[in-house]
Order: sequence, then C-alpha cells, then structure tokens
Amino acid sequence: MTVPGGLGGALDREAARRGDGAEPMDPVEGFDPAVAACCARGEARFAVYATNTDEREFRIEISTRSGWRWGAFGSTDDLAVVAAILQAWRDGASAAELRSGWTLLAATPLEAAPPGRVVSTAWRLTLERSPVIRLGDAELAEALYAQPALRVFFPFPSHGGFSLLSNTEDPFREEVPRVTPTVDGRWNVVLTPLRIPERVLGSRLTAREAAALVAANIPAGAGPAVEGGWPAGGSTA
Repeated sequence: MTVPGGLGGALDREAARRGDGAEPMDPVEGFDPAVAACCARGEARFAVYATNTDEREFRIEISTRSGWRWGAFGSTDDLAVVAAILQAWRDGASAAELRSGWTLLAATPLEAAPPGRVVSTAWRLTLERSPVIRLGDAELAEALYAQPALRVFFPFPSHGGFSLLSNTEDPFREEVPRVTPTVDGRWNVVLTPLRIPERVLGSRLTAREAAALVAANIPAGAGPAVEGGWPAGGSTA
C-alpha cells in the first residue's frame, strides 16, 4: 500500500532524487501517514517517524531479520540520510552492519537520542507505549507527565511501580518519591532516602493524586536529570 504524500511520499521523492529504485512505503498502524512510514523484508522492518512539531527530526527504528525489535535506532534532521540508510537496508545490510556504517545508529533508542534529549525521548516512548522501552502503567505514566515539574526526571517503571530518576544510566540516583502499586489497583507514594526505611507519604491514591503528591514533594535542588550515570563521588540510590 502506497502512502499518498506524507513521510512515505517524501522518502519516495528522495529515493528518486538519489537515483535509487523507488518502492512504496506502508503506513504505521496508529500513526498519521504524514509523520510515519515503514516497509518490511520478511520479518525485518524499517520504520521512520517524523516529529509533528516545528523541530525537524526523523527517527529510525530497524528490527532484525529474525523480527527482534532491538536492531538499530537513530535520529537525524536530514531526510537524505534516512533515504541512504533505507536503501542500504533494502540492499540487504543487517542491523549490525548499518550500525557500523552510520554512527548515528545505536542498539537502543535511548543511546540513539540526540544529546540533551534522552529524558524527553524516554517520556515520548513511554507515552507512545513503544515496545522498545521499559513500560509501566499507562494511566500513571500520563498522570506523572501531566505534572510539568516531573517531566525533567528520567521515567523508570519497575516491578509495577514508577520511579523518577535524577540521571539516565546506572548508577542511578533516586531523589524524588516513588509510586508503588497496591493490591487493589491504587497507588502509594513512598519516600526512599538513603540509609533509612522507606516512608509512606500517601496510600491508596488514584494515579492523578499520586502524581500530584510526588510533584509536591520534589526535594529542593533535585533535577533536572543528568544524562549518563550519576557523577563519580556522588551518592546513589
């Protein structure tokens, strides 16, 4: 199925300009064809997503020949680069070969995020319910993101709960209260400072209530999250 216009059409035109054999791109389920397109080779899949804002960015997701989703990820503002990678993929290059040939490609979406945008990328993938990132409860994630003060922290769902971290790679630092699930589908907000038992700040809350309580208890001086592991010599949680 050919996507009329949109991102697929733009890639077709770029391929023609490069002299590559144009091949129809397919739509991506759940996305407007104006901002997403994909194609498949057996189990392998090449997908491209464009930002739907004034900021120009094309995000690439490539699965392996076995269908393994974690093949190669990248981000660029140059559609010609996307077209070149797409053609190499169509010519049979594996995800590993593509990562070797283009330094913008990485093995995970967060490694591929442009500098300064790891946190925003993690939030975007979380809210999109992307299968290539650790996911938590959708309602809770949306409630936390709805609090502007919490968006600067790194989202880290784990064991049914949700942490907001002060950095993006291990070793992690956790300064902001954590949200943990209850047996009846509600949420507790707990403080987990270093070297003392966790303290419950609120129990059996809705997602919105929990998010608001977390936002009200951000320690002074905490955030925004730094990219990478917590600096050497700093305390970790």
